[in-house]
Amino acid sequence: MNAEDLTARARIRDAAIRLFTEQGMEKTSILDIAREAGVSGGLIRHHFGSKEGLREACDAHVFDELVKFKEDVLAKGAANPGFLPVFDTRQLLYRRYLGRALIDGSPAAEVQFTEIVDETERYFREQGLDMPDPRGVAAALAAMTGGLMILQDHVARALGEEPGTNEAMLRMSAAAGHLFLNPLATSEVLDKAREALAAYQRKE
Repeated sequence: MNAEDLTARARIRDAAIRLFTEQGMEKTSILDIAREAGVSGGLIRHHFGSKEGLREACDAHVFDELVKFKEDVLAKGAANPGFLPVFDTRQLLYRRYLGRALIDGSPAAEVQFTEIVDETERYFREQGLDMPDPRGVAAALAAMTGGLMILQDHVARALGEEPGTNEAMLRMSAAAGHLFLNPLATSEVLDKAREALAAYQRKE
């Protein structure tokens, strides 16, 4: 594949990512993507075969880039406790894309979500954290984080921030971190909730 083909392929992929994020996959046509990328519909089919093939390529690219970003942030944060990540335009778009993919029912997004739960549960167990249902907690945490991705524009507006900005994302991240470090419920309230759930399960 020559350099021109590689450039066209990346341009098509990036255009599809923007449109899938804004409109959803179902409402985005090959012709929409072709117009956005400045190519022909035939060239899209040449590179990706179909819209589904293109979405799979978009999913793979976005998820790979999000993992790289997370690893970079963890490495820099470990070296500098005062480090703050910068959520540039591309990273903000990718987070919105992931949220939209979860809503649209992308198989790759479903796999990605399960992998996040697996990884989080593994971390809980390796750290020896005392919790009655590590997988349940991991799934709830992944859903809460995913919810911020899906609703980030609404959350930003509620905070009086401009959606899709680094400032909005940092404020959301700081607020989520505060909740993790300062639980709203006391241990007594949580114990009562667990007892109620256990009693309900015994009746089934």
